[in-house]
Amino acid sequence: MSELHERNEIILKPGKPSLFGLFLYPGEQFEKLKANPLIFVPLLLVTLIYTIGTAIMAFGMDSSWLLVQFSPEEADLFAEMEMFMRIGILFFGLFIPIISALLFAIVFIIIAKISRSAVTFKQLVSLGIFVSVIGGIGILFNAIMTTFFGTNPDIPFTSLAIFFGEESELMALLIGIEVFSIWQLIVTVTGLRKVANFGAALAWIASIVFYFISIMITLLIS
Repeated sequence: MSELHERNEIILKPGKPSLFGLFLYPGEQFEKLKANPLIFVPLLLVTLIYTIGTAIMAFGMDSSWLLVQFSPEEADLFAEMEMFMRIGILFFGLFIPIISALLFAIVFIIIAKISRSAVTFKQLVSLGIFVSVIGGIGILFNAIMTTFFGTNPDIPFTSLAIFFGEESELMALLIGIEVFSIWQLIVTVTGLRKVANFGAALAWIASIVFYFISIMITLLIS
């Protein structure tokens, strides 16, 4: 009897969620994540992706597009500070994954408490890390494209902003409407339904609000 019980536990025991399996089978990975919320290894992998992307952007980009906006005095100052700025961009990439995952978890644990959804903070941190891999791949892809074509790194190739002039008043909003961001939004909805037990309406509304808050922050910064 005990042997049969042990066999059933082995059969029913979920495997570990795969970070890159998220691209093909997100639902299956979220079910595994709910039972086994991994943090450390996925965070290292996502941080590596972001770091490579920001490194390519920082040290591979052509700054000539930026210099034309400066006066001669400002251009000289930029030349002196350029290396520090590039290093700063690289370090920024190092901390994006963990900061975004923590903010994600804080926002959605509050919503979960209000809606009385059964989910832990650890599960939400893990979910935040897993869905952020899509954004990391987006940064990597756009960094490669920007470096290859020597264009403004502030305007992703995968956003609506690429079709409009840089002087558009809606530039920050258009930058936010971007392929990888929308993909990440859709996957986040699936994750919240599977991991946090959110209903469909709550998952969509909460994710869309979080998405547009991110765009508003970008507008304020710009």
